[in-house]
Amino acid sequence: MAEPKKTPGIEIVEQVLPLVLEIIPGQAADGLIDIYEPGSHEGQTLRKLCERTLNKKDWSIEELQILEDIRRQLEGGRLICRGKPIDGTALDHAAREATEAGEKYLYVPVRAIKPQEGGNRRRCEKGARFDFDNACCDHEDAQ
Repeated sequence: MAEPKKTPGIEIVEQVLPLVLEIIPGQAADGLIDIYEPGSHEGQTLRKLCERTLNKKDWSIEELQILEDIRRQLEGGRLICRGKPIDGTALDHAAREATEAGEKYLYVPVRAIKPQEGGNRRRCEKGARFDFDNACCDHEDAQ
């Protein structure tokens, strides 16, 4: 039996990479970064890795402030990754990236999002609240 032909210049390599997990509070630019050694994250759910990261105790003062912001967002909020729930394994959500030096790693950005209070309701000239379709709903002479 003949061996399959290989396309020149293309090499498929299964490589175990470190995982960089970043948990970002709300709309902040910077988050809490935790690095998992190659293979240590395989088979782990993303939720479990997030819990492990959030339960660590060896953070710097700056990181503790970010952790506090994350915990505040999680009061009534939730964790999402790229706009979706964090169901599944960390590898399901990981993107392959490389440092400036060319070292490859897997990156997973997770946001701690708390729903905004209020909403899109407006008030009419009499102070009554408008529904989303702009129909005034609180007083008699409403249209």
